[in-house]
Amino acid sequence: MSISTPSRALRISSNISCPVRAMRRGNPSTRHGSGGTDIHMTFGGRTAVLALDTCAGATSAAIGRHGEVVARVFLPDARAAAERLAPLVKGLMAEAGVAPAELAAVAVTRGPGTFTGVRIGLGFARGLALAAGCPVLGMTTLELLAAGAAKDVAAADARGREMLAVIDARRGEVYVQRIAADGSPCEPAAVTPETAAADLVARPALAVGAGARLLRPLLDAHGLADLVRDDLPHGHGQPDAADLIGLAERHLAAGQAGGTPPVPLYLRAPDALPPAPSGIETP
Repeated sequence: MSISTPSRALRISSNISCPVRAMRRGNPSTRHGSGGTDIHMTFGGRTAVLALDTCAGATSAAIGRHGEVVARVFLPDARAAAERLAPLVKGLMAEAGVAPAELAAVAVTRGPGTFTGVRIGLGFARGLALAAGCPVLGMTTLELLAAGAAKDVAAADARGREMLAVIDARRGEVYVQRIAADGSPCEPAAVTPETAAADLVARPALAVGAGARLLRPLLDAHGLADLVRDDLPHGHGQPDAADLIGLAERHLAAGQAGGTPPVPLYLRAPDALPPAPSGIETP
């Protein structure tokens, strides 16, 4: 699909325009709403979910039961996540009074984000889940952003809003993922801000996440700057693992667990390339 703008025609990726085939189909009765989900019948009495995010600019973790967050921590600085994550989670589980054997699942973001952050979070989640004997649920950082923003929006508009979650990918690109009003995610993509803005001009949605600020001047030219909510979620536009709890429980209740372990989602090559072997010239 092409969208004409005053300067040029931009081709919109099908990843953004969200073909029906890209939407994740689960049990509709477990996808809607913000209430807790009864999962203990399926997981042998286990009721706790541990959620982790180290992908994009912050480190956060949370523990929940039946949709309610019982302990959480959010550190805006993601540096040294490798060293602090284990003691952080240990302290969080002690605070919540949850043992590894009580975990029904470990939910973790799998990207996009920093290469180091993605690897740290996934690696830790896999190790802990293996020790606890529970599945690992992987969701995108963009899904997490949209889930948090949806909670904030629901307070003012119970009907829900279609969203485009946005993360600043640097190098003139943004990571985006369109999330339908019912929570169904499309495939994420790395695109230019101009492409993302053109998609919103064609199919308006709420642009959320701190990276959405990059779209404001582009949308303002079309009188659509009000679509940009870079303060969502939680007033700072950063993903928070606490918002994974509800998502994870709905996946568990829909039987979307226990399959192939989640793999990293990078969307593009790393910024820093490995050094060339000695004796080989590079341009």
